[in-house]
Amino acid sequence: MRKCVAAATAGVVAGVLGRELYKLWKRSNGSKRGISLSKIASKGRVLSISSSVVYGYVGNKSSTFPMQLLGFDVDPINSVQLSNHTGYKYFPGQKLDGKHLDELLSGLRKNDLISMYTHLMVGYLGTKSFVEQVANLVVEMKKGSPDMTFICDPVMGDDRKMYVPRDFIPLYRDKLMPHATLATPNHSEAEWLSERRIKDLQTAYEAAAAIVAKGTKNVVITSLHLPERDDFVDVIAVGDSVGEGKYLHLEVPRQPGKYSGCGDLTTALLLVWYHEHPNDLKLVLEKVFASLQSVIRRTRKQGVSMCGWTELEIIPSRKDLEFPNVIHRAKLVTAKGSD
Repeated sequence: MRKCVAAATAGVVAGVLGRELYKLWKRSNGSKRGISLSKIASKGRVLSISSSVVYGYVGNKSSTFPMQLLGFDVDPINSVQLSNHTGYKYFPGQKLDGKHLDELLSGLRKNDLISMYTHLMVGYLGTKSFVEQVANLVVEMKKGSPDMTFICDPVMGDDRKMYVPRDFIPLYRDKLMPHATLATPNHSEAEWLSERRIKDLQTAYEAAAAIVAKGTKNVVITSLHLPERDDFVDVIAVGDSVGEGKYLHLEVPRQPGKYSGCGDLTTALLLVWYHEHPNDLKLVLEKVFASLQSVIRRTRKQGVSMCGWTELEIIPSRKDLEFPNVIHRAKLVTAKGSD
């Protein structure tokens, strides 16, 4: 028992020392470009709730390593555990429901560990009761730590096709998103959450602004599919970090092929770089999508497609994650009618 108490005390002391070391690093040379975030003390502890697979890189398997590499402690809870992603012919596994999540959280609560988290990140949640339990957790964590960063990826579908029940939409819109520091819907999810059709950058801004109006601090629509823009992926950001009546627009080349786990990797990198540059969302977008482009480019060259989708080459791309080579720059745009 004494050993347990001593170990717990040491852990708390180490956490405090880590934060103080980081402050010293920031004051000395942390602002210099080119310094690897992996060479500093832990920047925080992330509770990451998403899907996972045994083989491949989606959900927590896609997001955990990049966040750890870039300086975060990451504790994953797997909402779904499958043999591989659903693009394969067979994908057996298990889904957790709200009761299972509550059982895991009860251990964290009884050991006074919930308060250790500086960040909460959620992705695919699987079942309605699981979503409801996560919504309760967000309120609990925000009450205990008002400054906690909550990153919400409302994973519901893509290409206007849902792969969760439609009653997930109001759960995300009304119970999760209003608490989010940063939300990362794709094109379809932004339409469902805002109840607006996206046809161009202006209507994308209006959809994101509608989500912000319900309480979300910042919204990044991560992958717009716009008419006559087949060669590009358009990204926009709206919210407190951008300014009222404005949006950030970033365009990057659309690379051929189908790659699993890109959304999960994007959300993880947004968490990392938003923490590093909370007042410069423009730079955040540029770094995130520079890394993503590099990972996809390497995956195209050396990845293996086994089911029509190619698993991301995340481990060989670790230097691209640490040192983004920014080529494409985001632009600040004034929305129509906001002059």
